[in-house]
Amino acid sequence: MREERLAAQIRAAFDSTHVPDPGLENRVVSAIPWSRSAERTASMPRAAGVVAATLALLAVAILVAPTLLSRLNIQIAGSGNGPEPPAYSLAAVSGRSVYIVQRGVGVVPGQPARNVLMESGDGGRTWTDRLHFDGIYDGMQVLGTDGFIWSIDMQSPGCKGAEVGCTPPSWALKLYRTTDEGTTWTALPATDFPVNDAFFLDASRGWAVSSSPQTGPSVEVLYETTNGGESWARVGALPQPAPNGQIFGVGLYRVTFNQQSDGSVKGWYVGATQLNVTVDAGRSWKPVAIPVPAAVAGWALTPMQPAFSGQEGILPLAYHDPAGPDNATANRIYLYLSHDGGSTWGDPRPAPAGFSPVGDDISISILDSQHVWLTSLSLSGGDQVQASPAVAQTSDAGLHWTVVRNTPRILQMAFGDGTHGFALDVSGATNVNGILSTSDGGATWQRVDVPVLPAG
Repeated sequence: MREERLAAQIRAAFDSTHVPDPGLENRVVSAIPWSRSAERTASMPRAAGVVAATLALLAVAILVAPTLLSRLNIQIAGSGNGPEPPAYSLAAVSGRSVYIVQRGVGVVPGQPARNVLMESGDGGRTWTDRLHFDGIYDGMQVLGTDGFIWSIDMQSPGCKGAEVGCTPPSWALKLYRTTDEGTTWTALPATDFPVNDAFFLDASRGWAVSSSPQTGPSVEVLYETTNGGESWARVGALPQPAPNGQIFGVGLYRVTFNQQSDGSVKGWYVGATQLNVTVDAGRSWKPVAIPVPAAVAGWALTPMQPAFSGQEGILPLAYHDPAGPDNATANRIYLYLSHDGGSTWGDPRPAPAGFSPVGDDISISILDSQHVWLTSLSLSGGDQVQASPAVAQTSDAGLHWTVVRNTPRILQMAFGDGTHGFALDVSGATNVNGILSTSDGGATWQRVDVPVLPAG
């Protein structure tokens, strides 16, 4: 059976039943008999997260329907008798530097997944090996000279899968910190509570969303650190989480915080059907009031995280027509604007005419309150939801758009400025992924040659 057909059948089987609880994806993948050398393998880890620090939040989101493969960002690796190509995550873009993670698969009994963090400061021509770390890679942020990268303990040591006798994973956060622009990294103590997401406002203050398969699908708790991840304190319960579980993507987080002009901090949480806001560091939350355009009245809403440049904010929201194609992640995307630090949102601006993103994966990259990129594609051959992949770009918060068609099959994008950026794509019948670069704002893309480094 062809991989894309198998992928479609897996998605259909999961979507037709109940919404999976957090961690079901990992348990399904861990139960696959990886040790059979004649079979093709797949890689599951999440894509990365990155914030471009003081002036711009780089937020790339993969908006997903309740489908297993698109949530997991699974790529069926290449076939044949040769070694499998590594899977990559686009981890961070800061100015002209790009960080990627060569992800470990962790399928060898008794050995955890081993990841390699690589950095390039010359557009991908040369690469430096920066860090080797265990666990399932979960996210990264670059905050000027400071930065964080982390993984989650989602694997059972010494086990091929979920067989009886395996010690369950702890789901602890394994955090690493740099203070010299990523040249050296220091491991911090692992958390004593399960984590599925994290976000840092600066070098000292950060938050972690706590949940795991053991806590249940509708329980999420917020923790806070004020010493750069050295220790954590429980803040309180979060609102009802999104039924689709974690939304994976570069720079997309369940919880984010931003500094207001008066020095106060405001936080945002992607909930079940709406975006929530807090003004007391996460101790209490309330829904964000968002006007719904008449064209999408009654449609299902996919909430997302806003991005800010000072008091100017931009909030992308995706709407799905309940009567539309089942495989469509979204039928309409609108950009909402705020001029008061997110206290109010209005002036919804639609994605360009003729570019109504539908398909397995939709990614949104936000550089600042003016520059936004959209792309969508279908990973399943039977979907036929878009003739070809395309990228739409605006530099004036959605007033005008440029659409480039017949682009690579882009999963994620991240930009260091208005013209220079990087992307993670998939290519070929077996969806092998790789890294792309652009120097013209996404109009054209070039393949980046990434070395395969030993993960030992």
